[in-house]
Amino acid sequence: MPSKVRFGVIVSLIVPLFLAACSGGEQQQDQLVEGDEALNIAFFADMTTADPDIFYDIEGLAVMQSVYEGLLRYADGGTEIEGDLAESWEVSEDGLTFSFTLRDDLTFADGTPLDSEAIEASFERRTAVEQGPSYMLAGVDSYETPDPQTFIVNLKEPDVAFLHYLASAWSPKAVNPTVLEENADDLAQEYLGENSAGSGPYVIEQFTRGTGYTLKRNDSYWGDEPYFSTVEVAITPDVSSQILALERGDLDLIAHGFPLSNLPSVEGDEDLSIEEFPSLGTTSLYLNHNKEALADVGTREALMRAIDIPSLVAEVYGDTADVPTNAYPTGLLDPSLAPVDYAAGDQSAQDALSQEEISLDIVYTPDSSGVQRRLADIMRQRLAAVGVEGVPRQAQLAEVFGYREDVANAADIYVSTPAPDGAHPDTWGRIVWYTEGPLNFFNYSNQEVDAALDRGLVTVDPEAAAEAYAEAGELATADWSVVPIAYVSDVVVARTDLTGIGHVPAYPWTVDLAALSR
Repeated sequence: MPSKVRFGVIVSLIVPLFLAACSGGEQQQDQLVEGDEALNIAFFADMTTADPDIFYDIEGLAVMQSVYEGLLRYADGGTEIEGDLAESWEVSEDGLTFSFTLRDDLTFADGTPLDSEAIEASFERRTAVEQGPSYMLAGVDSYETPDPQTFIVNLKEPDVAFLHYLASAWSPKAVNPTVLEENADDLAQEYLGENSAGSGPYVIEQFTRGTGYTLKRNDSYWGDEPYFSTVEVAITPDVSSQILALERGDLDLIAHGFPLSNLPSVEGDEDLSIEEFPSLGTTSLYLNHNKEALADVGTREALMRAIDIPSLVAEVYGDTADVPTNAYPTGLLDPSLAPVDYAAGDQSAQDALSQEEISLDIVYTPDSSGVQRRLADIMRQRLAAVGVEGVPRQAQLAEVFGYREDVANAADIYVSTPAPDGAHPDTWGRIVWYTEGPLNFFNYSNQEVDAALDRGLVTVDPEAAAEAYAEAGELATADWSVVPIAYVSDVVVARTDLTGIGHVPAYPWTVDLAALSR
């Protein structure tokens, strides 16, 4: 029999409710209760686009999550899947058919009905646009819309991660069919680059690159009305400027990139609070096995054990990160499966490193918190202790994403903190280990790993699927080419009068703007 999953809306207020005293009398207090004020936040960089079928970044997720909705989402604080636009859903026993029942009386922001045909048009657009997140629907065979509230997806073969794709931060979103029809020439890509056409609690009112964006409350929203009538997003690349604005009260929160070295000063500021949340972001060291110095797996292992990963993580991250327990980000797989061991190891193998005259180019990308730069520098110091030269340097993402085309001339080690697209082991293994994985920067390839991932994806039995993913993780980590070293927390620094700060581990750097209040 098919299994039916039902849900309840989960709202968790992590910060105690705090009511600020107002000096303007009863009228001003009434205005605050009604939410006639703006929430002020900042991004370090512009969003590449506001198009939900092209957007595949992290900076800007808070905007995308506020103006668009998908069928499913993750519940606040965890990895449990709950309904968003879908009220309930069923999955066939063979894992090929997914049937969704939509909520009653859904509309887009302009009042256009949001029904099963609108969802179908949205899903078809994602495939037609064929950008990064389109892979989530690559296994679809057909759609059915037997009535306005029922949407059915038929897959070509089982995909045990499919529900997680639909709950992903980058999941297929409902896009207004009226907008798609009016801008059909280019699949509405130009229009949606800077405008919204969703059903979320906010709409994009203004989108000015290099300066910022304004979100306005969606008066047609089906859910609870957001407290803040507008959200002002400033583009502020300098973290020091963001911190000063936060201290002055010109910003309400900094959602990521706050320097760990500055946190002690926040602890003594009664106007600011620190919130630390678990995240699926996992700092990893990519070792370029194509280079002569790193071609031998024994050498790669000796180098990693020489830097003493447990103490390295403690020195760099303090209590805002943990050493991985297994090959996957925390919570994606039973920790007893595919365990990792970063003990010191064979001292003779580390001593032998000094005889090889190894010099390693250690690359990290721009990071406002300075953590990755610090990690690379401490790695340099620890490698020097075993006679290995490490040369840290910063590189732009464009350079890093070009490594696959010329691995022989790419960096030796890349320090990165990728996050999976969802809370499922396939959404990690398939991006970092799989031969064609989008975050497989140095073309790591192990056919046994690929086969195990492929087997896990189509195995409907949960226990058997977990065994397949465990095998993939054990094989990949034994190669010491992609080494997960830290489960990193998301740290949010906010004004103490801001309440309702929630977080989903699978939505990095993101808080639910519509849940915030003052």
